[in-house]
This record gives sequence, structure tokens and C-alpha cells, in this order.
Amino acid sequence: MHKYIIITLLMLLGDLCANAQHYDRGYEKVPSAPFIRKGTWAVGGTAKYSQHINDDYNFLVISNLNSNGYNISANPHVMYAIKDNIAVGLKLSYDRSMLDLTSAELEAMQVEMSASDCYQLQHKYSAFGVFRAYIPFGNSKRVAMYADLQLGGSFKQGKAFNGGGDQVLGTYANSYSLRLAVDPGIIVFLTERLAVEMNAGIFGVDYRWSNQAHNQVELGSTDSASAGFMINLLSMGVGISYYFL
Repeated sequence: MHKYIIITLLMLLGDLCANAQHYDRGYEKVPSAPFIRKGTWAVGGTAKYSQHINDDYNFLVISNLNSNGYNISANPHVMYAIKDNIAVGLKLSYDRSMLDLTSAELEAMQVEMSASDCYQLQHKYSAFGVFRAYIPFGNSKRVAMYADLQLGGSFKQGKAFNGGGDQVLGTYANSYSLRLAVDPGIIVFLTERLAVEMNAGIFGVDYRWSNQAHNQVELGSTDSASAGFMINLLSMGVGISYYFL
């Protein structure tokens, strides 16, 4: 009895091995056109401007707020497909912000604070090299995922003044940073060449350092390093790109 069971199992095993040798999921037999062809160029980016003016504005625990300011951001990029669905490129960015605080009062939990005649201005330049891999959804030529590997850094310069006391206090600072990041995203072609790209950071390694001069007399510095693997919702971005050969 045991002999017949062993013989039967050996026959089934041999049949499975024979079928496994001919098993084919068909990937090599079904041709798939690339989502982005070799030699394709892409240019695009994002831009943003915002401004605020507060005149005796009251909000929760803040009262008599008088201030004005603005934020400017421009982020162009250029990409070139060195292979089908593989591209390299350069991302640049410029950010500038200004805040002029005339007066503000804070009162909470029997604590009162006030500030007046404060001014801050800063701008930042960034440059990143990018390696991108496009991951199409089947044979779709309109929607695909992509993953960006970015390496670069930034330089930020700023100054701040406080004239609300007996004397004017000023601080100048130069800040630098290096960053390695992985940003996945999704691309949707609205037309034959115009596409919308959305991405979010999931992994990043950063090193930052800063040099500071207070009243042109006292010097200070700081440096920090960080690494993280998580979805950063604050880094989500949406941009427009134009693709052409």
C-alpha cells in the first residue's frame, strides 16, 4: 500500500516539474511601448506668490496685529530621457519672504506679550540633480507613476531686526543644507504633451548648518542632521511639465 502511495506522489511531482518548465506568464511575448521614449525632453515647474496685510486685526489670543509681508517661490526643472522610461535632469528653486511687523499683542492664560517694529527678510537658492524612473500602468499612455532620486543642496541668507526696545537689534544668518531624497509621484497627461505631476517625499537624509552674526559683534553657529522614512504630507507638490522630442 505504501509503495503505491509513494509511486503516485512521485508521478504527481514529476508532472508538476514538467509543467513548471513550460510555465510562462507572457511578459516576453507581449510587446509594451514605453511611456516616455528615449530622447524626450521635459521642461516645467511651479510658481507661487502670496501677500498679506493686517490692519488692527484680532484673532483668538492675538490682538492689534499690524503687519504686511509676502512669499515668492519659483521652481523650474528640465529632464531628458536617456533611455525608455528613464530620465535625468536638474531642479532649481528660488524662495523669498518678507515680514514687516509693526505691532502685535498676545494675551493667554494671564500672560501678556507684545512685539513691535520687527522686520525679517530672507531668500534661498536650491539646486538638485534628479534621476527619474517612470512606472506605467499596463499599456496606459496617459497615467503612470514615477520615482525621483534627488541629490543637491541649498543656500539661504536672511536678516532680522527688532527696533521695539531701547536699541535696534539685528541678526544676519547664512544657512546651508545638503539633501538626498526619494520622492515618488504620479503623472497625468492632459494633452499629447502637457502633463500634471504630483509627488510627495517618503525618504530623506539632510544635513544643515548655519552661521549667525548678532549686532555684527556676537557670532554663533548651529548644525543638525536628520534621516527619515515616512510620507511627508508637507512636501507634497503639484507641477506642470511640457514633453517634446
